Amino acid sequence: MSWIFCLLLALLLVPGALTLVFYLLWYYDRRAFPSPTPADREAALHPLPALLAVAREALSLTILVLSYPLRLVQDASPRRSRQQGRKPIILVHGYGGNSTNFLWLQWWLRRRGWANVYSVSYTPPHINARKLAQQVADHVNRILALTGAEKADLVCHSMGGPLARYALKNLGLAGKVDRVITLGSPHHGSRISALFAPRGAAAQMRYDSPFIKELEEGGACPGGALYQVIYSTMDNFILPASSALLDGAERTVHVPYLGHCALLHSRRVARAVAEGLQGENEG
Repeated sequence: MSWIFCLLLALLLVPGALTLVFYLLWYYDRRAFPSPTPADREAALHPLPALLAVAREALSLTILVLSYPLRLVQDASPRRSRQQGRKPIILVHGYGGNSTNFLWLQWWLRRRGWANVYSVSYTPPHINARKLAQQVADHVNRILALTGAEKADLVCHSMGGPLARYALKNLGLAGKVDRVITLGSPHHGSRISALFAPRGAAAQMRYDSPFIKELEEGGACPGGALYQVIYSTMDNFILPASSALLDGAERTVHVPYLGHCALLHSRRVARAVAEGLQGENEG
């Protein structure tokens, strides 16, 4: 029983410790390499809400860690189309995540009338981002065939945003996606990626990497889709915070005092996503 207790204790303490480390890096980056967003210029951060945001981020990361194994159920039993022909919403996770990252948002959207909401997984995260983007494209094509719909809407967290953009630009998704809504996505890369092994997707997600620059060639919003950005200046994984912004986006929404993982469990974010999908919900 002692080893079980130690395992549970580690599962509770490690996410909190990692959150503190990443926020120390976030603080250093803001001081050493200032790159203010419009939200930074409008309002300064206040200590108490910022500390509460750190605690909320630690809790969100803990939830993601504890729910991670549920992928075995989530991926093994995909839901069929509830309303044939109706446009699906496809949720695309970030680096190291899986379909369970969107359990709460998926439930929230379905409760409010969106029938065809799918969360997909791509693996393994360390391989080339182009191969991961192909998996995303394959998922989109499969779900379109399943639902009988002509187009889908994508909601992408973190690295899911650049992968979706690559799939729209290079992998045949152009014309098959109406909207792309990104949550804390490193559209210009992130300096935090330098902490990971310099291989595969981690290296490609580094700030201003060759992959990122290639993705921006010919326009940052490819494929004929309408792009929307939801971001936070307290995102501890996207350094600098301005990397989450996207030139040419139809709509940009700042959600203050939310960390990278907390974006997935926030009612403010869920409402912003719902507003971005406005007109698609007929229920």
